[in-house]
Amino acid sequence: MIRTGILIAASLLATSQAALAELTERVPSVGLDGPHSDGCASVGRVTGLVPGGDYFLAVHALPDAASKEKDRLGPAMLVWLCEGEGPWQGIVYAPQGKDFGECLVSNPVARPEPYSGPCRFGWVDGHYIQLTAG
Repeated sequence: MIRTGILIAASLLATSQAALAELTERVPSVGLDGPHSDGCASVGRVTGLVPGGDYFLAVHALPDAASKEKDRLGPAMLVWLCEGEGPWQGIVYAPQGKDFGECLVSNPVARPEPYSGPCRFGWVDGHYIQLTAG
């Protein structure tokens, strides 16, 4: 009886931790345009940053300005546009020193799935992204 209770408690804890992780970060999905399209169908460029202001585009963990800031992108940075939610864009981008093409999103994906690497990902305000291809 005690062992069953411990197993149930452990299961509830694991479920709670997974739900908490979902609340703190959402990985953009790839393959949303179907199995015959690239994983991320479009490419964009960071634009519209104010030189006298922040002069960076914040990458967030969720499509929400109040969520954790994961990174900062400078002007003219190229990003893969993978998923949209309202004004937010789920993006994939190459870290410094890695080639943009190494992000493994320019090939078809059988079915939608969360992006799994090797590049960085997150959510940005789409008002600061100019569509360049796709």
